Amino acid sequence: MSFKVVNKLILAKDIKRLDILAPNIARKFQPGHYVSVCPEEGDERVPLSVIDADPVKGTISLIFLEEGQTTTKLGTVAIGESVFSVLGPLGVPARIEKTGTVVCIATGIWTAQILPICRGYRKTGNKVIGIIGAKTKKTLMLEAQMRLSCNTIYMTTNDGSYERRGLATDVLREFISKNEVNLVYAIGSADMMQAVCGLTRDKNIPTRVQLSPVMVDCMGMCGSCRVKVGGKTVLACIDGPEFDGHKVDFEDFHIRIKSFEELDEWRSRKSQLNPKKNESKTLTKFLSDFLKN
Repeated sequence: MSFKVVNKLILAKDIKRLDILAPNIARKFQPGHYVSVCPEEGDERVPLSVIDADPVKGTISLIFLEEGQTTTKLGTVAIGESVFSVLGPLGVPARIEKTGTVVCIATGIWTAQILPICRGYRKTGNKVIGIIGAKTKKTLMLEAQMRLSCNTIYMTTNDGSYERRGLATDVLREFISKNEVNLVYAIGSADMMQAVCGLTRDKNIPTRVQLSPVMVDCMGMCGSCRVKVGGKTVLACIDGPEFDGHKVDFEDFHIRIKSFEELDEWRSRKSQLNPKKNESKTLTKFLSDFLKN
């Protein structure tokens, strides 16, 4: 099957959107689903959240940051060309029900993931409050789409170049202190989601998060995406990516993220390291952290 790129947009520096022809996936897509994309035969696969799907046109929309070899190559695919494979929809769809006032908070590139969640909760009859943050005005994403998907939206920038200066979590803290909130949905860095869960735990507000650890096969066979939730080890690729934020072991999650960051650093420095000393020491530390439970 040909997964043809029918539209392409540059949203910001190193951030692109691709609309890909994938009718089978478009028909089955639900908010929270993701796909595994392989640009060319022999390339590694990369998991990407589906931000929109059109079952009539048979297309799905993906937004991604060009930060590695695979996503950089994906960003070079032109309109009219095809990617080798798109596997999905994968994961468990978000549990969206009518609950009242829902605050959806995201920062940076993760705004793309929160967008279909906002749409789903509003379509179900909830009052949706959107909070999105970015470092600068230029890196703030999907403002127009978020305005259409939320009843009310708040925006923050770290440098104060647009709307409010500060962090998205600052707005959340103020909002939940003054308003009754039935659910908070957070997608962002591990630090951001942990901070959100700390705020909502104090207020006893149910909180859901989406975890994005490193995924290799996206089918539950490699185990690279295992995380601890509620004292149990689960796989984000097949059991998630949505989890109860108050049950996530963020300390363990941080260790796993750091382990893969160290592996990437080790690979990039491999040619400069002493193979008898530093390589062995760095790899041993990575394996020790990665296998820690």
